[in-house]
Amino acid sequence: MKADVAVIGAGMVGVSTAIALARRGADVVLIDRRAPGRETSFGNAGVIQREGVHPYLFPRSLSKLIAYALNRRTEAHYHLSSLPAVAPFLWRYFRASNPGSARRTYEANIPLFAGCLDAHADLAAEAGAEELIAKKGWLRVFRSDAALRAVAGELAELEGLGLSVSTPDAAALAALEPHLKTDRLAGAVHYEDPWTCSDPGALTGAYARLFERLGGETVERNVAGLGRDGDGWRVETDHGPVAAGAAVLAAGPWSKALLEPLGLNLPMGIKRGYHRHYAPAGNGYLTRTIVDDEHGFVMAPMARGVRVTSGAEFARHDAPPTPVQLDRAMPHARALFDLDEAVDDEAWMGARPVFPDMLPVMGEAPGLPGLWLNFGHGHQGFTLGPVAGRLVAAMMTGQSPDFDPVPYRAGRFS
Repeated sequence: MKADVAVIGAGMVGVSTAIALARRGADVVLIDRRAPGRETSFGNAGVIQREGVHPYLFPRSLSKLIAYALNRRTEAHYHLSSLPAVAPFLWRYFRASNPGSARRTYEANIPLFAGCLDAHADLAAEAGAEELIAKKGWLRVFRSDAALRAVAGELAELEGLGLSVSTPDAAALAALEPHLKTDRLAGAVHYEDPWTCSDPGALTGAYARLFERLGGETVERNVAGLGRDGDGWRVETDHGPVAAGAAVLAAGPWSKALLEPLGLNLPMGIKRGYHRHYAPAGNGYLTRTIVDDEHGFVMAPMARGVRVTSGAEFARHDAPPTPVQLDRAMPHARALFDLDEAVDDEAWMGARPVFPDMLPVMGEAPGLPGLWLNFGHGHQGFTLGPVAGRLVAAMMTGQSPDFDPVPYRAGRFS
């Protein structure tokens, strides 16, 4: 099998990259072991997070570190048996979560997030998937006045970027979400610009069908390895090789293992996460995604029900699932909104690829001409896929990118 470009990974990032290359006239094959949008892009809160320029930092206060070390919090969990494997990344993540590094990440995120809504709007319109997207923003709720005051600086920075944020009072919050129980809340922030999706996997799948209408080919194969093939690249799969002039590695949490045999070892870690859907009780409903700031979980209205998502779990990628965070979150979730029984037989688990500085790698792989990288978007792959795809496709085809790609290059770790 031959193509101009082989894109490895059919999540939101890989699908969007394949579309951007196909639109530029390339013959593209998209390879994944499962159908598009069935892995990491399937299990998220469904927010196209226009306001998401502030990085998720590793806590540095002693009290929080002690709380996390005791392993009883809802927003973070770790496997003791996995610590030898994940500790090197966690140490780099902790060191990078300093004010100077956080500021550099914030500044690098500004142009990256600026076009995320327009990029999704473009794809959703052409894919005929606009009905999956709502444009009502999302709510972050707070259980103490101190926690609400602590985000004032962040909100001021967002307003400085021209984004709309508000802090609704009790009456306004009740008007926004009449079935949300607000008696235990100190307040909320309404991020008004972001969009939400009622089925992230379906949206990724709709974009993949658009890619095929543009002439691209999608194949379901396990990728076993990558290697040079003359001036191009050879993707080894369980159904034979795919030869291409160039390759894009957009395999999310699986990307690191495919790179290491080529001599490129990047400091990527993973954050595992869980979700489960619940039926609303009675006639209750939510119209917006709700994030509980104190307990670190999300309730998102989805086509299948209210999706409750967990915080981050640090464990080996292949370790058995342990959805204890969902169990811990459920009493807090039910205190905010009346939920009936689960509609899923079990919790879904996925993994998000992250780098210590919370920026992705996008660009040509150092020392490996013709191999392009587009992974490590952390919590923001669903948001940034279309923007990231445009950026990498522009660089691959010799066009001027919309913004400076230097902050995202893999060489920053050398």
